[in-house]
Amino acid sequence: MLYEQFAKPAGLVGKAVGWFMNKENEELNQWTVSFLGVEEGDSVLEVGFGAGQTLCTIANRQEGKVFGVDPSEVMVDTSIKRLQKRNSDCDICMIQGEASVLEGFREPLDKVYAINNVTYWDQPVATLTHLRSLLRKGGKIALTIRPHEDGAGDQTTEVLGDQLRALLANAGFKQIEVFIKSAHPNNAVCAVATNQ
Repeated sequence: MLYEQFAKPAGLVGKAVGWFMNKENEELNQWTVSFLGVEEGDSVLEVGFGAGQTLCTIANRQEGKVFGVDPSEVMVDTSIKRLQKRNSDCDICMIQGEASVLEGFREPLDKVYAINNVTYWDQPVATLTHLRSLLRKGGKIALTIRPHEDGAGDQTTEVLGDQLRALLANAGFKQIEVFIKSAHPNNAVCAVATNQ
C-alpha cells in the first residue's frame, strides 16, 4: 500500500506523501537541477513532479516553459494550487499521465529530469527513448535516485548508478556521467546525459 502511494499518490494519504516527498527531497531536487544548467527561455520537463515544489522554483527563476507529467491526480491538483500562487512570467503546463505516452510539444524540450521515480516506470528504456525523441539535439536529462528500501546502503547507490547509466545508453543517450551525493539515510545518485 505505501509503495503504491509513492508511485501514484491518491487521497488524503497521497497528499501527506506529497508533502513528505517535498521535504525529504528538497536538497536532492536542487542538486539534480544544478546538473542541467537551466537557462533563460529553456523548456523544461519534470517527470513525476509530486507536489510541484521544484517546478515552481524553476518557474520563478526564468521566463521559459515548464512542463510536468505525473500519474497522480492528487499531485497534479496540489501542484496547480501551488503554482497559482507564484509570481512569474514562465509558462507552465501540468499533465496527468505517464511520460511514456507524452504527446510531442510545439518545440523540442531543452531539459528533462526525474527524481526518485525511474524505478516505478513500467518500461524505463522505452520511456527514456520516447523522452529523448522530445529533447532537442544537445538537450540534457538528469535521473536521480536515493534508495530507501530495507538493507539499502552505499553499494546499492553505486549499483543504481550503473543501472541508470545502462538505461540511458540503451535509450540512445550519450556523454553519460554519474554523480554520487552523500545523503541520509543513503547516498543519492544522479545520471546526467546528452541527446546527440
